[in-house]
Amino acid sequence: MNSVIRRVFLLLLIATAAFSQKLVIEVDTQEGQLLQQIDAEASAAKKQAMLEQFASLFPNHEAITWVLGQLQLSYGADSKFDRVLEIGTKLLGLDPDDVSAAHNCLKAAEGKKDLDLVRRWSDLTSQIARKVKQSKKPEDPEEQEDWKHKVEYAKQVDQYAEYAIYFAALQTRDAKLKSKLIENLEQKNPNSEYLAQLRTSQTQVVRQVDIEEAAAAAEAAFAKGQYNVDSLMMVANHLMSKRRDPEKVIAYSNRALEMLNVAAKPEELSDADWDAKKHQMRGAANWMVGLLYSTQEKFAMADKALREALPDIKNSDMMAGALYHLGYVNFRLAEAGERIRIHDAVRYTAECTTINSAVQQQAVANLKSMKAEYNLQD
Repeated sequence: MNSVIRRVFLLLLIATAAFSQKLVIEVDTQEGQLLQQIDAEASAAKKQAMLEQFASLFPNHEAITWVLGQLQLSYGADSKFDRVLEIGTKLLGLDPDDVSAAHNCLKAAEGKKDLDLVRRWSDLTSQIARKVKQSKKPEDPEEQEDWKHKVEYAKQVDQYAEYAIYFAALQTRDAKLKSKLIENLEQKNPNSEYLAQLRTSQTQVVRQVDIEEAAAAAEAAFAKGQYNVDSLMMVANHLMSKRRDPEKVIAYSNRALEMLNVAAKPEELSDADWDAKKHQMRGAANWMVGLLYSTQEKFAMADKALREALPDIKNSDMMAGALYHLGYVNFRLAEAGERIRIHDAVRYTAECTTINSAVQQQAVANLKSMKAEYNLQD
């Protein structure tokens, strides 16, 4: 089997693919030749050095935003978070609507574990993303597709900015900062799905203590046979985010799914809110179970869980991850003898290619490999 297809993403949580500026190279100039070398360079370290050289030699070149954007990504990959912030500030000075630059700065603030910095960059990133989302559709048909992709990417980044505040609120022990973060999220989006999670009974505890302590307390209760859906999902999500104890994630998610089938509506929730919460939890639980079964090569079980997750998933990154893995597991099942599965593998992978996500380009490569291996026409 083609090695490209075997590549599996172990975790796909709030990951978005940057919307990149197109690079136009004039090869008959010194600048163009250097850009061509940069674009072709395979070594990350060498490429970073060449990008730095170009930025130093040609700071006013028309391709400088592309160069700085690539340099910011390179620094991010090396965990040089201060440099990411420095470059991001320069990019925003050149283009105040550069959603990708702001998004990368937000991730750098998270990498520095500076929660106040996370709050500030979340605010700025959200402001920029919302401005782009509200931008007017261009009249030129040739520009409309590019505008559409930018708006879709901005939507994903705006949601990530909400998640960053939510996760920061879970992490901090500082009660004042926690309160400020939750208030910030309320101001940003009173209807945020993450705000709804913070308001559940279990996450009220998480607002007051460290997430690890809350998870440990919940698991101690599980050992005594004391389960509730909020606690099960809180611990499963926490372990999934830490890439720990996959068997526990599966067990807790499956137990939550069982309980959701018979759970009564809490008095404090409306029928609509309870229905939305159940769908959100079912989607998340099946998604986690499906991804983990996929990485464990339990393909039939992964296929079942991910198919059940699809109707309940609203987040585009989670949807991309589910479709990516459905394509992968059905390809493997086809390899194992269920050849009819190749049609589902192609269908799900093709759907994945339409979503702007961290796995979009890999899905494109996978789709091409699948069709070539099974002699399927476009």
